[in-house]
Amino acid sequence: MKLKYWLVLFSGLFYQALLFSQQLNEIENKAENIILSLSVDKVFPEDDFSDLKKLFSEKIDNTILEAKYHSTTDSFDSLKQHLNKFEIEKANITADSTLTLFVDWYLHLKRTFYNFNKQNFFNSSKTKILFISTSMSCHCTLEMCKKQLIEILKLKNETSDSYSFLVVDSYWNNDLQIKYETYFSPAVLVFNQSNKLILNIEYEEGMIKQLTSFLAGREKI
Repeated sequence: MKLKYWLVLFSGLFYQALLFSQQLNEIENKAENIILSLSVDKVFPEDDFSDLKKLFSEKIDNTILEAKYHSTTDSFDSLKQHLNKFEIEKANITADSTLTLFVDWYLHLKRTFYNFNKQNFFNSSKTKILFISTSMSCHCTLEMCKKQLIEILKLKNETSDSYSFLVVDSYWNNDLQIKYETYFSPAVLVFNQSNKLILNIEYEEGMIKQLTSFLAGREKI
């Protein structure tokens, strides 16, 4: 009976973890779609935002958040509250300001699941692209981070089958910056399949253009 109980419990937790994994992927996809839509069309995609809010309405098991996703219910609730605050603030502001606020929320999302995403990133067998942004700096740096984030998300949208991507808010998580001696944001780092650093570009307007040229050159080898 005890064995049966534990098997049922384990199966239930595994199923819940699988559901949340799908939910988290959908949250990230919807968030990235909103950023790209705002940056291109200057119109807020209400349908995507409605879907995003629905994804946050489902109850999350704290055990799963802590054990598998290295987060907590409190952290997830904080992210949800930030989204609610954004919804209120966006009502009477311009599309550009809406984009700025939503990028800030997106970085909150990335830091909420930073350890989980970092683990998956370095466990990937693909070439890896790390984008280092920040949610706290001078205006010019934040604007450059936003611009380069949009470009990296466009690249991700086009090439996610070929590369693994990780976006980091270095104001909250700077361990990779320190490890790879990358002290400016924004920055983009590329790692090969064995996690060896093969490219590091810091604080340059044309960094994504340099990145795509580098990747195109590697594909020809």
